[in-house]
Amino acid sequence: ALADAYEAQHDDYNKIMVKAIADRLAEAFAEYLHERVRKVYWGYAPNESLSNDELIRENYQGIRPAPGYPACPEHTEKGPIWQRALI
Repeated sequence: ALADAYEAQHDDYNKIMVKAIADRLAEAFAEYLHERVRKVYWGYAPNESLSNDELIRENYQGIRPAPGYPACPEHTEKGPIWQRALI
């Protein structure tokens, strides 16, 4: 991975920046998928139209659990999730 290459070069700054950017992209994609679930796939909020402030305050219906985080602290569920996602 790119972060490993920077680590091998003892380039801590770029290693940290790559990891930070990857984290933000993962978060943005998770938020996008959550919106698609609410509006399209499960369709329980098809007409939802929230501002950025409302999204930040989590004024939407439903939850977005993530294994390993407080809403879903059980790490053992990661394996079955990855298997279902074919990752």
